Amino acid sequence: MSLNAIQEGEVITLAAPYDVVSGAGAQVGAIFGVAQITALSGVDVPLQRCGVWELAKVSAQAWSVGDTVWWDNSAKKATNVKTMSNLRIGKCVEAAANPTSTGKLVLTPDSDAPRIVWGQATTVAASDTIATGLSLLVGVVAQFDSDIVADPEFLSSSIGDQAGAPAAGSFLLKTWKTAAGPVAASTFGKKVNWVAFGY
Repeated sequence: MSLNAIQEGEVITLAAPYDVVSGAGAQVGAIFGVAQITALSGVDVPLQRCGVWELAKVSAQAWSVGDTVWWDNSAKKATNVKTMSNLRIGKCVEAAANPTSTGKLVLTPDSDAPRIVWGQATTVAASDTIATGLSLLVGVVAQFDSDIVADPEFLSSSIGDQAGAPAAGSFLLKTWKTAAGPVAASTFGKKVNWVAFGY
């Protein structure tokens, strides 16, 4: 290890953000780890940042293997539901039923940055649902692959609520034409390039 190295990083010692028991999850800013000792708020605690762990989860959730798992720092529990305040911490490694109080996951340090995926779609209707392969979208950008024509003249893309309108990981690709104001396009088969951001 170089002389200016401080820690390996698999275990990092930080001031406990709240009272924490050994084996429980803890979030300090955007850093998540599993406490290796019981510590009061403000006391240094070693946090394990990798490995497979069984952590407290939101009981009324069913987890499937491969589900992305976030940390709800208000409830101090792992969850498979993403909100703007939850931190992504890993992936589920064993199915967990609803209700169960714990779930098993592999920690993925520094995994909260969104992924970027892209593709090309061909319009079939005035509103097409495009699946991106991600679990949850936070944004999407789309554009025609060729010059615009009168029909369709422009497009819009929407990630909706990611809870069925459209389904999580999908977006609505809508094409339009101008005819006494914007109306749904009636000519299809237009190629559209898209870039999506999410988890």
